[in-house]
Amino acid sequence: MANAESGTTQKSKVEEKIAVEDEKELDETSSCLYYRYVQVALLFFMMLFLFAIRNCFSVAIVAMTKNISSNPDVPTYTWTNQNIIISSFFWSYAALQFFAGHLAQTFGTRWFLFSTVLVNSVCCILIPFSAALLGGSGVMACRIMQGLFQGFMIPLVSNMLGRWAPIKETSTLNSVVFTGVYVGSISSYIITGYFSASSWGWPAAFYFFGSLGIVWCVFWLLYSAESPAHHTKISHIEKTYIQQSLGQHTDDLVSTRNIPWSAILTSLPYWSIVIAAIGESWGSTLLNSELPTYLSYAIGLDIQKSSVFTALPTVASLIVTLGCGPLASFAVNRGYISKINSRRFFHGYGSLALTVGLLVLPYLDDVTSIACVLTITVGSGSTVVCGHLINPVDISPRFAGVLMGFSNGAGQLVAILAPILVHFVVVDLTDKELWRIMFITAAVIIASTALFFIVFCKTERQWWDEGEKKETKSPPSGETNKAYEAEVTTT
Repeated sequence: MANAESGTTQKSKVEEKIAVEDEKELDETSSCLYYRYVQVALLFFMMLFLFAIRNCFSVAIVAMTKNISSNPDVPTYTWTNQNIIISSFFWSYAALQFFAGHLAQTFGTRWFLFSTVLVNSVCCILIPFSAALLGGSGVMACRIMQGLFQGFMIPLVSNMLGRWAPIKETSTLNSVVFTGVYVGSISSYIITGYFSASSWGWPAAFYFFGSLGIVWCVFWLLYSAESPAHHTKISHIEKTYIQQSLGQHTDDLVSTRNIPWSAILTSLPYWSIVIAAIGESWGSTLLNSELPTYLSYAIGLDIQKSSVFTALPTVASLIVTLGCGPLASFAVNRGYISKINSRRFFHGYGSLALTVGLLVLPYLDDVTSIACVLTITVGSGSTVVCGHLINPVDISPRFAGVLMGFSNGAGQLVAILAPILVHFVVVDLTDKELWRIMFITAAVIIASTALFFIVFCKTERQWWDEGEKKETKSPPSGETNKAYEAEVTTT
């Protein structure tokens, strides 16, 4: 009997030692370079190329309608509906976002993202040919196709991060991916401005960014994976660490029949994300699509200076985004601030900066002052990446793609009115008084939507994240997972 008890005790000690070693390995893997970082790198470059393709047009259209190239053979067009052409991208952009997360839950994310980049790249290369053959209508057709497929982008990035980013690294990895937005925008403004003024002309910018997107597609097919469970080369340690952190206990995709639509659409914390997305989308759409036009016509800058001025705030955004993600993770993990107050602070601070900047901007005439205000405003405003943009992963990592698809789709559906409103309000592009109306309107929208988010947002994992079948997401009985516990208790 004593021998049996002694054997049991020794066995218990061995099991305890193995458990401690396994937990140590799982903690250590979070600081190593593993395949989750490869996925994040691919998503970063995807965001870079897609936003470069999206935003290069707002600079190029100035050169397409005004002869600024050193080469007289570069074509120019006499279009009077520039803002309508610019806004055509957003006509279709919102359409697929409502269904993107739903489709990804059923068929997977990988091929949808591949199609997004491929279609956008091909259409980008075709824009110069479409302009020559079909005029403004041909360009609008290409932009509508680009907008339609980019509707998959934001929801499916959230879907991928919801499967690949461990809880302790969510803020950091999210900010790394979204820095691609700013790097892509910076690149598009500067490179497009350079090409437009050179002997190559504005068509070279479309060929350049379209070609880079096609190269990315090759790397995506070679190195991407739907989830840790579907990756053929990921280590067991890393796979287990990610899955236990996120409460993943199945390798199958979630059936769309199990998505609790009624609970999601009646969730006030989720509606705070939707409202915040509307404000953020309005501001970013106005600045990204109309700022080059405002600087060129109302302020009187040439296209190269205008493109640099447009890029400067984006450089500030890049720096701020790279810093605020790790800062948010550090502050929350060390207990200096609760997760919910972190989300409130970063979203509130960014929205306040944008509101003040947009109110001040139209009253400035000095070029240096405009550059400083734009840089500080847009740079500080980028902290929202650690606010409402990451919140869907907080409240529902399982359905993050579905949530992001609906919220971003709603935001873009409303924001599509921004460039259209510019077309009807700013009838004289050189009239700063008319531009002032647009900037003040944007400031009011951003401030009011941010206040709603701050009051009603939550970071607790919502009960409906388990789906209608109420499948358990917590670690198996007897197992401890500190990362998971931190995620569901820190608010």
